[in-house]
Amino acid sequence: MSGETILMIDDDATLRELLAAQLHTAGYGTREAADGSLGLKLAAEAAPDLILLDVMMPGMSGWEVCERIRAPGGAKSRVPIILLTAKGEEFDKLRGFRLGVDDYVTKPFSFAELWRAWARY
Repeated sequence: MSGETILMIDDDATLRELLAAQLHTAGYGTREAADGSLGLKLAAEAAPDLILLDVMMPGMSGWEVCERIRAPGGAKSRVPIILLTAKGEEFDKLRGFRLGVDDYVTKPFSFAELWRAWARY
């Protein structure tokens, strides 16, 4: 995947900063959005190769962002989406998979765990 762009949609600036540093070191480009509305806009404009998406954000939730991206004719209906969230209950995971996410990583997580999740995409 090196050289590809990863869109991070998460309201946690510290997490985005840490992930961006690790991803840049690994040769990936990144785009960042602190909320769902901006995330949708960047998904449409930036043509990311992967989206890392938080669920609990102010305004528009990650659930809604995912639903809009996966809608027929959505911004990027087939781009892989990995949810990064503190919502680790089984019903939350199942909801994510029903909405069309490709993987689900529960916070806190290690970079190695995240790497394993997206390495298959």
